[in-house]
Amino acid sequence: MITGHFTEVKEDRPTLAGMQATIRWLIAEKDGAPNFAMRVIEIKRRGEKIPLHRHGYEHEVLIIEGEGNVLGPAGAKPVAYGSFVFVPANEEHGFENTGDVPFRFICVIPKQ
Repeated sequence: MITGHFTEVKEDRPTLAGMQATIRWLIAEKDGAPNFAMRVIEIKRRGEKIPLHRHGYEHEVLIIEGEGNVLGPAGAKPVAYGSFVFVPANEEHGFENTGDVPFRFICVIPKQ
């Protein structure tokens, strides 16, 4: 069993071009997790975003702080603390901070 606090995990800058966020890989293959990875993603300031992009795998997201928009082909949908989001594989998506505090969410993806 592994336990910890998300603030003890190093913040990394993702490699996606234009991404104004940090990512903490809480649980992943490095920890012996054979099927999924759990990450905390944070968009620190109002107006910063993760631009539209797509992957060949699904995402399960839970907003744990702040408020923002989930971006997609149909436009922006507002979300806030407690909201959840399912992004199917290959669906274009992005996120933006619309609040005055960091927009932080847990994102679970299958092992790549």
